[in-house]
Amino acid sequence: MKSIYDKNLSALKIKDPLFALSLINLKPNEKFEVFMDKDAANFNIIDKSSNTPIFLGKPLDETMQKITDFTPYTYYPYLYFYGAGNGVFYRILLGNPQIKRIVVIEPEIEILFIILNLLDFSDEILNDKIIFLYSKICSYHLIGSLFEMDKKSRIYSKVYDLHIFNHYYEKHQKEILTFNQYFIKAIEHSVISLGNDSRDAIIGIKQHIQNLPDVLSSPTLINLVQNLKNRNTAIIVSTGPSLTKQLDTLKKIAPYVTLFCIDASFPILYKYGIKPDIVLSLERVEATARFYYDTPQAAQENVIFAITSIVHPKIKESITKGIKQFSFRPFGYTNLFGFHEYGYLGIGMSAANMAYELVVHSGFKQCILIGQDLAFGDDGTSHAKEALYGSKEIKPKPEDEKIFIEKYGGNGKVETTKVWKLFLEFFEKDIAQTSHKLKIINATEGGARINGALEMNFKEAIASIDTSTCKAPIKLAYPDNITSKSNIKTAKQKCLDIIKYGTQKKSMIEKLFLKVVKYTEELEKLNIQNNLEKINFKKLNQLIDEIDNIKKLFEDKKFNDYFVDALQSYIFHQEMDIAKVVVKYTQSELETQAKQIEWIYLHKYWLFSLAGGIDCVINVVKEALDSW
Repeated sequence: MKSIYDKNLSALKIKDPLFALSLINLKPNEKFEVFMDKDAANFNIIDKSSNTPIFLGKPLDETMQKITDFTPYTYYPYLYFYGAGNGVFYRILLGNPQIKRIVVIEPEIEILFIILNLLDFSDEILNDKIIFLYSKICSYHLIGSLFEMDKKSRIYSKVYDLHIFNHYYEKHQKEILTFNQYFIKAIEHSVISLGNDSRDAIIGIKQHIQNLPDVLSSPTLINLVQNLKNRNTAIIVSTGPSLTKQLDTLKKIAPYVTLFCIDASFPILYKYGIKPDIVLSLERVEATARFYYDTPQAAQENVIFAITSIVHPKIKESITKGIKQFSFRPFGYTNLFGFHEYGYLGIGMSAANMAYELVVHSGFKQCILIGQDLAFGDDGTSHAKEALYGSKEIKPKPEDEKIFIEKYGGNGKVETTKVWKLFLEFFEKDIAQTSHKLKIINATEGGARINGALEMNFKEAIASIDTSTCKAPIKLAYPDNITSKSNIKTAKQKCLDIIKYGTQKKSMIEKLFLKVVKYTEELEKLNIQNNLEKINFKKLNQLIDEIDNIKKLFEDKKFNDYFVDALQSYIFHQEMDIAKVVVKYTQSELETQAKQIEWIYLHKYWLFSLAGGIDCVINVVKEALDSW
């Protein structure tokens, strides 16, 4: 029979192998000592180096008092703590059925070792109901992953707090502040990445469907990746202010490396007589097409234009001589069509992030970044001198609105924008999560520091590249006509199902919305008449149950694939405000009823938005199909 420790360790080996390894390599009883009581839950841990106990009084008494003090957090599904104590508090807290996940950061691995020897958390570790993090191996990217693994936790962003377990941990103020900043940054990143404008998603859905006939007649992403295998060095060319100084060196090395460039860099490279292998676009906007139609068509010959299915139709129309290769953005509405051989690129929101993903999937050994400033130049420029829309396309912010990040080389700060900062965070996240051995060199020599990338002079970065043989051309294969026509027919059937399914769900939501409107109007009349004691709470509870039933749509994969990308930006922001009401602790029937009324009012607009969003998707799908 396994011991408690072995059960916990086995669970950690599955969920957090690095933490498990740290425990295996630990020498116990060096810094801490356990003082047991007759009651197994009443044990203290003493810091031998300072002769300081974690609990000043009786551990169980302090724990039960802490449980009482935490009563106002009864309805919080996600809780975050610094300090594990003796673990008993969390063992009791997990008995609350409202708890979805508890995250505990502990600075002393020996304390975690003691807890995991005495208390069985194995089931909760395996199902992510509790996550113990050892602070010495816990990074910002690990904190960020918490909001990826359980996306519902994002909804409770506005009620986030990092609780310090007790007085013993107050000496770690600096580390506590660091982790608090990590959480805030991770929450901000996860919320911003969802967007705050549903129009982008609606445009994306329309253009994705409009482009499908061309997509399904183009070479697949799998085919492109297969043709990029076994290559050594990729250079990703972006359009930051520092690009100009690298172009002469780039021209010399271009014949020997695989050259990826973002769409905005394509005209610049043409001016310098440099032909990229792959040009990437993922933007929905028509303005991107200018990078192609303002550049002589001869420049496109033998170039692969790796574009996403959501690009503006003018972009694909402006590529007349090059090879168009489509892939999908990783959205529900692209995944639902099932054409997975076209692959999913563009998690990181910029063409350069997309290029990096392609480099990783293709298994390159080395990736060099140039022009990836993600910041303003010292002279206030936002782009390279030769940029099509000018070197000052984006203007620096006024002093009180400026955003600063660490400078390339680490010597000081440099001004950035919210969007560039988001691109930077995606780069750092992708680099941290790259699974194979890839040497990543940031040879931009300016702009922002990209953590995880080696900073190096561009000439030094290319010094070891073999220039004895030119690179081989990339040859792609097109699907046959029978396969393309069959896939297009399947896509049309899926579009028709979106319309049919969406119409049914919209009707159901609209009926409930009208019931809620009628009920809130009755409430307002009673309020005017000063007859609030006549409120029909039985009817209110029925409406709450019906709304909860509607919310179950978000657990349905079909509904998520069809509509969530279009709905999430404004529905999500409403849900964050609703969450503040959900977690309110009530101590009386009157307080509970007041909470229910506040909840129903918030859901009146929520239902209206939900039905409106679905209707919008239905209409753009119809319009897109008409374009076929």
